[in-house]
Amino acid sequence: MTTTSASKDTSGPTIPVVDFSLFASDPEECARQIGEAAQNIGFFYLKNHGVPKDLIDRMFRDSEAFFQQPLRSKTDHLIGPHNIGYSPMKSERLDPEHQVVGDLKEAYNVRKYSIDDDSTSYFVHGDKSEQQQVGIFFKELHKLAVSIMECFAIALKVPESAQGRHFFDQSHAWEESSGTTLRFLHYPQQSGDPSTPLAGSHSDYGSITLLMQKDIAGLEVQASRVHRNVPWVAAPVIPDTILVNIGDHLQLWTNGLLKSTKHRVMYNPQQLTSSRYSIACFMHANDETRLDPIPSPLITQEMRAEAVEFEEARHMNAKEYLAFRLGRSFVYDLPIEDE
Repeated sequence: MTTTSASKDTSGPTIPVVDFSLFASDPEECARQIGEAAQNIGFFYLKNHGVPKDLIDRMFRDSEAFFQQPLRSKTDHLIGPHNIGYSPMKSERLDPEHQVVGDLKEAYNVRKYSIDDDSTSYFVHGDKSEQQQVGIFFKELHKLAVSIMECFAIALKVPESAQGRHFFDQSHAWEESSGTTLRFLHYPQQSGDPSTPLAGSHSDYGSITLLMQKDIAGLEVQASRVHRNVPWVAAPVIPDTILVNIGDHLQLWTNGLLKSTKHRVMYNPQQLTSSRYSIACFMHANDETRLDPIPSPLITQEMRAEAVEFEEARHMNAKEYLAFRLGRSFVYDLPIEDE
């Protein structure tokens, strides 16, 4: 398996790079590599992932065009419990137990059912063609995510009696209602304290997350569940790759066998003169999907010690769990600070 050094200490853990062209030629080997990464560090890069580079570049241009506007031109569709629209600086605290000030980022969320709505039109300045491209991009990422989930079903040896490699297909159908969200993120040009996170330490709330980074790094991964002497690992920008991480759903479904690893965004000195942009697709199971252990001979019935923090989600479905986590991290009525 090809890897890239992605740690502050080169003797420490790395985030592996998986060649996703293997999915077509040797799905068992592709699943083995993905499953290994998911158990060890919970993050992996995908190259040859199939999402067109020009489409990714186009979405970054749209994102920059929106966020570089004055604040008053970005607030017509403010985020609320529906998780759609604009979230201003400091409106979200991803680590509410330790953060005094909200995250130093702004974001814009698109949901599957909002692609054709005014909120997405607003993001692309009313350009119908560009709005259509956002929908195409979202569907490309969803298609890729479904294929990755197929790899997890293979790696987990889900029996054919439970649909085998297609076990997750129905619970992650595009046509069904879910919390799946496309999120455009902007960390503005700013001076900063290298020890203060721009986005607090957190795990992601869904099944998996697909992240595209551009130019400026800053993401760090907490690998302490396996490598306790190297608590944080840098996740550099690797051109033409998508960074994938395990979300809480998969950790719950596997009783902690797969790792919903905590991560954060730290200040990068390049941000003194430049903004940092990223795009994330948060893949969630359909709303009514339970978060109970799935049928796999690899999963024990006892929750692993490192997974007990998710015990409170045991009796929730996917929709309830998302509402629970968003309610802890967002302040929807926060006064908007002038620029």
